[in-house]
Amino acid sequence: RKHVFWGEVCHWRRPLRLFPVALCSIPDDNFSIPEGEEDLAKAIHMVQEQATDVQILEQKTVLPSRQVVHEAIEDFLCNFLIRMGMTRTLNCFQAEWYELIQKRGTDFRGLGNVPDVYSQVMHLESENKNLKKDLKHFKQAAEKAREELLKTQKERDFHRMHHKRIMQEKNKLIADLKGLKLHYASYEPTIRVLHEKHHALLKEKMLTSLEKDRAVGKVRKETVNLP
Repeated sequence: RKHVFWGEVCHWRRPLRLFPVALCSIPDDNFSIPEGEEDLAKAIHMVQEQATDVQILEQKTVLPSRQVVHEAIEDFLCNFLIRMGMTRTLNCFQAEWYELIQKRGTDFRGLGNVPDVYSQVMHLESENKNLKKDLKHFKQAAEKAREELLKTQKERDFHRMHHKRIMQEKNKLIADLKGLKLHYASYEPTIRVLHEKHHALLKEKMLTSLEKDRAVGKVRKETVNLP
C-alpha cells in the first residue's frame, strides 16, 4: 500500500498546504514509525530509506519504462510562483524558507519530492502554452502570407492583362507594317518608270543647254564679223 504524508511550508501570513506526496509502496512488516512526538524530518528520512531499499529490490526484477525525475517541493513551489508571476509571494517564501532552515539547522528537502504527475502536468501546461503561442504566431504568419498571395495574384493579373494588351498592339502593328510593305511594293514599277523618265529629261535638258550655248556663240561670232 502507499503511505501518503502531508507537509506544511510556513508562509509569510499563513501555512501553505501542500499536495499529498506518494512516496512508494512499503510492506507493512518492514514499516515502522517511532512512537511519540519525534522530529518529523527523522521519520520521513526513515521512510525514504525504506522506500529506497524497496525501489532497489524492484529495479532488480522490473525495468522501468521511462526515467522519472522527481522535483523537490520547494523547487516545485518556486517554479509555480514564477510561472504565475507572483514575485512578492516568491520572495517572501524564499526568505522564510531559508530562515527556517537556518534556525532549525535541518535540510527540509528531506520532506520529499513532488509526485511525477504534478511535474508532468506543469510541463504539459507550459508546453501547451508555448504551442498556443506558436499556433497564434503561425496563424498570423499564414494570414499575412495569404494577404501577400492575394496582392501578388492581383498584380499578376494586372501585368498579365497589360502584357496581353501590348501583344495585341504588337500584332496589330506587325499586320499594318506588312500591309504597308505590300502597298509600297505595288508602286515600285511606277517609281522605276518615273525615275527613268527623270534621267531622260535631265539628259535632254543638258543637250538642249549645250545646243543653246553653241547657237549663242555662233550668233555672237557672226555679229562680230558683220561690217
